[in-house]
Amino acid sequence: MMSAATGTEANAAGTLDLSVIVVTYNRGATLLRTLESVLAQSPAAREVIVVDQTQQQPPAVKARLDEWAKLGAIRYVFQAEPNAQRARNHAIAEARCGVLLFLDDDVLLEAGMIAAHMANYADPNLAAVCGYYTEPGEVPLDELPEVCRHRWTGWIHTPHCYTKRVECHLFPSCNGSIRRDVIRRLGGFDENFTHTLLDDTDLACRLKAAGHRAVHDPLARLVHLKEPSGGKRPGGLNRHVLADANRWFTWGYFYWMNFGWRGVPELARNFRRCVLRKANLMRPWQFVVAVIETVRGGARALRAVLRGRRLARFAE
Repeated sequence: MMSAATGTEANAAGTLDLSVIVVTYNRGATLLRTLESVLAQSPAAREVIVVDQTQQQPPAVKARLDEWAKLGAIRYVFQAEPNAQRARNHAIAEARCGVLLFLDDDVLLEAGMIAAHMANYADPNLAAVCGYYTEPGEVPLDELPEVCRHRWTGWIHTPHCYTKRVECHLFPSCNGSIRRDVIRRLGGFDENFTHTLLDDTDLACRLKAAGHRAVHDPLARLVHLKEPSGGKRPGGLNRHVLADANRWFTWGYFYWMNFGWRGVPELARNFRRCVLRKANLMRPWQFVVAVIETVRGGARALRAVLRGRRLARFAE
């Protein structure tokens, strides 16, 4: 049995035993909006850790961050080399509270969101909470679509805007909390992932494989703005290439490390969708480019699989 957390109990200062972790990259103005919504929460988190990978923030943004840090409202950490997984692991090592809440730098928290996360930890056997969020153009889902059930892997992709509380197989790093002792034992985020795609789902798979429980809580709500700039999500070379080498690397590494041969049908489905599509077959040069990107990404994934995971080691 896991060690019991204080759940909804606040300390004498009226704060919860929870560390908020925000990793940011080139989103200064939006980051300030995110932090304002975090600091407005009541009851509040005991600490807010900001790991900034931006080489040079605009002067007004930097001044505001310095002011908050001086007042003790945030703990500001600068990381010169952009790597979201390493930045999160750095924050895990620095965090002092029993529960860690990971947020993106382009989210707006609804009132009581942090308290909703903490309420779940009254259950001593619960390891993690996946919060609810909506993105531009989305509407809440009252039923779980069949497409969310992966036939070959058995993995259930619970939509982030699902309105019912259920046990889940995901851990959204834009709105996910987890017990500190659990994520430290798991080694944090795998630093073989070079972009913010499937790295948090990889953590969820390892969490499940270790026998831990996670729930999707529709009361722990925020709005994900999905800013087009900043972040480190892989994209295509051009509008004709749906998946570049970075994306194929991520897919290949994720599916093989977590599902082995059971992940191959998922990769085959992505190959049909991204390479064997009509637009590519009608233009041979596009098809060649798509195949080259697939091979490049697949080769990188194979090398990473052979090397093994790059997990963090945290001091006791």
